[in-house]
Parts: sequence; structure tokens; C-alpha cells
Amino acid sequence: MVNNSVSRYKIQTIIRISSLILLLMSITSCKDRVEEADLLTDTNSENRYIPFTELGNASLYWNTTWLDHSSTLYDEITAITKNYFKTHEYVFCEFDCNDMAVDFWKLLVDRDIISLIVVGNLEKSHETFLECNHTWLTVYSGEGAAAVIDIARGKVFIWEDVRKTPQLGQYWEGFVYQNPLYLLDDFRERW
Repeated sequence: MVNNSVSRYKIQTIIRISSLILLLMSITSCKDRVEEADLLTDTNSENRYIPFTELGNASLYWNTTWLDHSSTLYDEITAITKNYFKTHEYVFCEFDCNDMAVDFWKLLVDRDIISLIVVGNLEKSHETFLECNHTWLTVYSGEGAAAVIDIARGKVFIWEDVRKTPQLGQYWEGFVYQNPLYLLDDFRERW
């Protein structure tokens, strides 16, 4: 029993290290995109996020290569999400929503899909940064419509879903990161 636990821990550690190496490699390849969209670098703030409500014109994050193909982009992110969710297990405090969001962000970058990482609290409106307890991603179509990916739950939501289930509106609140390194810096003590 102990050997299985030790082996599982070693495997999970190797997976985490490999994911971080891949993430660092992808961030290096995305350097131009990050420099171009440097909205979130506020030198007066210790954090590298921006409140969702202050995101303003998010056109820097629109997937313009998918212009006039929003439904195809939605189908693509839905298929990627379903496949990812089938092959990745949520493990509290080991490989949880933060880790999954960073890993999935990198997967989308590899497919030339721009996404933003959002942290928030789905049970609370107007949460403070310290009240955040969940992480998800937002992907904008080429026309600026947002889809939310809750990778820990394997779900993709669009704004029309909020009409049927108003609680889903909480996904359009929170604090936005354009770059996982900023998230890692802000959450160093939580991780």
C-alpha cells in the first residue's frame, strides 16, 4: 500500500514538473503575444490580474483567425474540453482547477486559440481576490462573444446559457490573467 502511494506521488510529481516545463516553453513561444497585450502589467500592483469588469475592450484577446467561424470555434473548444476531461483527473491540492486551467491554457495556445485564465468564486458576487476559490478560462470568438471553459468540470458555457441558469453568470466575474506566470506568482503560497 505504501509503495503504491509513493509511486503515485512520484508519477504525479513527474507530470507536474513536465507540465511546468511545457508551460515555460509555450510561454517563451508566446512572448510576442504577451508583450503586445500587456494590459495586466500594472507596476503599482503586486498582482498581475485585472478584475473582469475592468477588462474593457477585450479585442486584444479575440480569436480573429476564427472570424465568421464562431460556431466552429465553439465546437473545437467543446471537443478539446471533453477529450481533456476524459483523460485528466481532478485531484484536490495536487492537480486541481488552477493546475488544470494552466495546463489547458497551454493546450489552447498550441492550437493557436487565445484564452484568458479567470479566478473567482462561483458562490459569491463581487468577490475579493482573497475570496477566490476556483479557476476557469474564457475564450473570445473572432466577433468578441465569450465562452467559458470550466475545465475542472469538463463544461463549456456561453452567455445564452445564463438565461436558463442565472447562476452561470458568476463565470463572467472574477480576476483575469493573460499569462499563467502571473497567476503562478500571485498564487505561489496557495499552490
